[in-house]
Amino acid sequence: MKKIHIFHISESGGHSKAAENIREALLYKNPQIDVLKINGFGYFYPRGEKIINSIYIMVIKHFPCIWGKAYDRRKVLKTLTPYLKIINKFAFSRLAKLIIQHPPSCFVATQAFPCGLIADFKKKKGLNIPLVAIITDYHPNRFWVHPLVDRYIVACQEAKDVLIAEGISEDRIKILGIPISVKFLTTYPKTQITKELGFVSGLDTVLIMGGGLGIGPIKIIAKKLDAIKHDFQIIVICGRNKKLHNWFLKKETKFKKPLFVFGYTEDIHKVMDFTDMIVTKGGGITISEALAKGLCIITTHPIPGQEERNVKYLSKMKAVVEVDHVKDITESVGRLLQNKKEMYSLRERAKENSFIDSSLRIVDLILELIS
Repeated sequence: MKKIHIFHISESGGHSKAAENIREALLYKNPQIDVLKINGFGYFYPRGEKIINSIYIMVIKHFPCIWGKAYDRRKVLKTLTPYLKIINKFAFSRLAKLIIQHPPSCFVATQAFPCGLIADFKKKKGLNIPLVAIITDYHPNRFWVHPLVDRYIVACQEAKDVLIAEGISEDRIKILGIPISVKFLTTYPKTQITKELGFVSGLDTVLIMGGGLGIGPIKIIAKKLDAIKHDFQIIVICGRNKKLHNWFLKKETKFKKPLFVFGYTEDIHKVMDFTDMIVTKGGGITISEALAKGLCIITTHPIPGQEERNVKYLSKMKAVVEVDHVKDITESVGRLLQNKKEMYSLRERAKENSFIDSSLRIVDLILELIS
């Protein structure tokens, strides 16, 4: 039986979701495959995982400029690389044990840290097990670059060009998209979704999201949208942010417009089928899902670094509307709801820049590598 190890970091956020989407697609294609989804931090450094996650969330919430200044800087990479190689060596014994217990036909990584760790291990041990790197943003950072990565999966030509400029040969890079769930391949009628989720039929719908962690000025955005004169309903997805979810549940009756609030949901594909417009940060998975469903996308307050680059690229492709300040969101949303021609034009541009079957494309490549 073929065994595939998929490595990510953390149990929440885009990298974990991307890994789950690949696992889901592998089992969809071949239920006989043995797929092991592994949290790299949790498995290799269980004591340090919570600390690392807490520091990361604190920085992007309260000191995003620090993250932005450090992100993907060549000087930072040069400084950290020797330390990362030392840290990786501490994990080699655990990785060796894992390989003995569950011999893999292929390694897959949806985040640069476990990707680099496995690549270093392959080099040290002379392993020829293929390693597939799946980059979950529209611009890869330099921590992904390693000669022992067999295939890179990217979302666009610009990302491919970045890797080529870093010395990766063109034949090792495939443009297959950011992996989203195979659930997005099915389109559900609005009448069915209305019955299932209780939305108001016949009203325009604006969705607000802050990724799996529910990050960003979501409360302020919802209040601003509630003040717009145009009639529409608001859907808020809080992700795993329980504090935010509870706040909305308490304030629900104070909103003038119909308001529907969710925590983390497995029905995001259905919610997006019902939605006309989304206001979100710029995370690779959320944006890719919204593109696949052809939503009118407004981005605001992306995390400096990876999300800013996502927004910059998609703005250039005219697939999203970038809004720098929360106060300007009401103007953009109001204008687009009144100008259906502009809104539908943006929705068409979204579809043109999407890979609705990205996970299946990636899985086909993986299965070809191990056949």
